[in-house]
Order: sequence, then C-alpha cells, then structure tokens
Amino acid sequence: MGLPSIPTDFKIKAIFRLIIFAFILFTFTLLVKIYNFDTNKPFNQNKIFNVKLNPAPFCRTTLRLKFNEHLEGNGKYDYLRFDTPIYGIESDDVLLIDEIKNKASGDPVLNKGKKKYFIAMNLFNNEEIIANYIQELVLLIKFLGAENVFLSIYENGSVDKTPEILREFKSFLRPLDVRFNIKTEKNSRPSVYHRIAYLAQIRNKALEPLKDEESKGYKYDKIIFMNDITFCRNDILELLYQSDLQKADFTVPIDIRSEGEPRFLAYRDSWVGRDLNGDVIIGGLVDLIKHQVSAERYNQFLPFQVQCGWNGVAVLNAKPFYGKNALRFRRSKVGTDECAASECSILCNDFWERGFRRIITVPKILVGYRIENISLIDSNIQKILDTNVTLPEKIPYGNGPNQIWCLGLAGNNNHHPDVPGVWKNYIEGDKTVS
Repeated sequence: MGLPSIPTDFKIKAIFRLIIFAFILFTFTLLVKIYNFDTNKPFNQNKIFNVKLNPAPFCRTTLRLKFNEHLEGNGKYDYLRFDTPIYGIESDDVLLIDEIKNKASGDPVLNKGKKKYFIAMNLFNNEEIIANYIQELVLLIKFLGAENVFLSIYENGSVDKTPEILREFKSFLRPLDVRFNIKTEKNSRPSVYHRIAYLAQIRNKALEPLKDEESKGYKYDKIIFMNDITFCRNDILELLYQSDLQKADFTVPIDIRSEGEPRFLAYRDSWVGRDLNGDVIIGGLVDLIKHQVSAERYNQFLPFQVQCGWNGVAVLNAKPFYGKNALRFRRSKVGTDECAASECSILCNDFWERGFRRIITVPKILVGYRIENISLIDSNIQKILDTNVTLPEKIPYGNGPNQIWCLGLAGNNNHHPDVPGVWKNYIEGDKTVS
C-alpha cells in the first residue's frame, strides 16, 4: 500500500513558512552584525566617517603637507585604517572574503581583526591648545574607526574653560557612536603632596575605564597615553606604525622646548629619557644622543632603542595592564633603594621587570606644549626630508644598560629632583632584550 499524498495547499503553506523563517533568520543575522552588542543600539561607522573636518592650522602648513606625503609613502598606514581588509603591516593577512566585500561595497567595511586602541589622557588648564587637540584627536579616531577605539579623558582642577569645552566635546561625540569616558572634577592638588604620587594617581584615573571595559568584553591591544601636547594625526599614526614594525612594547616621539637666542629646539623630558648607556638624554637636538649605535640611527631620523622615554605621548603594549597585579602608574617604594624617579620612569622600569623591554624613540616625530614652537618644528621637518637614509629601518635590538643615572625626588611640594644624581639598578637580574 502506497503512502498517502500530501495536499497541495499543505505544501504551499510549508514552503511559505520556510520562506518566512529564512527571512527572519537573515534579518536577525543582519541586525546582529550592525548592532553594538554592548549598548544594544545601531552601530554606524559612517556617523564619524562622514564628519567633515580639516586638520588643525599648524598641521596644514606647506612643510607639514610635504611631511605627510613623506610619512604616508607607499600607503604604509593603510593597514591601520578602519575600512581596509588589512590587519597588519604585512599584506598576507588579508582575508579573501573581506577583500571581496571591500571591492563590492561602497560603504566602509568593518573589520573585526583590527587592533583595538585605548586612548588615555589628562588635561589641566589647556584652553590654549584644546581646540587643535580635539581637532586632531577626532581625525585620529575617524581614521582608526570608532569601533576600534575607546577614549578616556580625565581633567581636574582647571580654572580656565577646559571643563566647559570638554562638556561640549562630549555632546559632539555622543551621536557618533564613539565609546568614551570624559570625566571632569573640581578637586585640585592638595596643599601638601608628593608630586609623583599625585601625578600617578591622576594618570591612573584616565586608565580606570580599562577594567570596566574588560568586564563588558572589550580588551585593547595598545594604550595611547597622551599628555597635553600639540600634535597632528600622522604623528600618532607614525608611532603606531613603528610600534608594529619594530614589535615594540613602548614607543615614544621626542618632545621639545625652545631655548636660546635665536631660539632653537632642545629635548624636554630629560628627567625620564635614558639611553642604552643608562645616561640622561639632554641638550639641543643636534648631536643629542651619546650612545654610538643609537646616535647613528638618530642622525638619520630612524627609530632607536632606549632604556626609557615618555616625551609627551607613549604607545604602550596593553598586556601588562591586564590580569592579576595589573600594571599602573606609581611612585617609588618608600623605604627602599628604588630610584625616586618620575612615574613615567618607574613605568619603564616596571615594563623591564615584567619582560616588556622593547622601548623605542621615533625621532621623526616632534611634539611640543606651546603653539609658539610650531615654526621651529617645521624647520626640523625640512631636515628630515633632506636626509639621506642608508641604515635599515628596523632596529637591531641590544640588551639594556647595567644601571641608570638616577635623579630622585624625595620631598613633598617639590616639582624638580631634589636628590643628588647617582648610578642605580633599575631591575634585578639580567637586562636581556629578546
């Protein structure tokens, strides 16, 4: 006996239900892709991508534009851009499906394989530079992609319009799907304080969202920690590029001040900067570096290895900032023989202690704190463009120095080192850099 036949109308209903189910499944999959899972609202990179914004005035001088062409040569920053299917400096990591999507669509392609960046900064009485600062910061986020960036700003105690401008900046960012935490507080420095303990506390305020972000499923590959400097977007992109190319844990530019008559540029952050001899980096930019191998590279404006540097902005490997005993800024351990150095110097030493020892300076990138020094930075750009480079770009890493020159700050309410200089150990054991 044969099987009973299925009525035609039943077949039609079954097919119709399958079509409905397929449509619902497709719609749900699409929504999952375009919704931000944390905020449960539509994520749209076009919101910031479509913001029309010119560079800050000092970032579009004639020399700056030439410098941009030099820096961007051969599309070396393309892998950092949010809408390319390239995940690293080498091009062999392009996934075919992303390449197909990129060519087939006129819309920006969101790549989940892109590195994630936590941008942290402290601001205080920065009304003079903050407009340019914000301009270039937004251009940086726009390039890297809102989905790849978290912005954390901590400001306290300002008596100018910095807090007011930051409140306006928050209103600007909210509709752009940029993840951020901008916190302004009225509390200022106490009447009795240790400068480094206080600065470490303030810097750690800017890092506080790291823990909350991790609890939500967001972990970051690199921390871009910025002081209140004058910078252009490509300055930071070059630091990110060199951080990747050199496989560095700690990447900094050179920060400058001007001195003398006529005015000339000098290295600013001498309390922190230490070369591979462990000696202080100090003086005018001409013949600045005394360590021989590093000096040869410095004179060709190539990245070189250091024991420590900060210089206004640092691109940091984020790994030591996670997990048990997560790294944070601190002052020296009171009652020990540890050098009572800057919180940034101690961060370098803690990186060394934990095996993150590739610390480099990128001399092509100069940053400052005063608008009046921009023209002097431009004059240095011409030297970079005119330099004949004969050495390889990649750093031949060497081991660290046995000791460093320690300039300590022990007393309260002091701004500058108050302990005579002495050679000291910065970590126990070997100083091998692998």
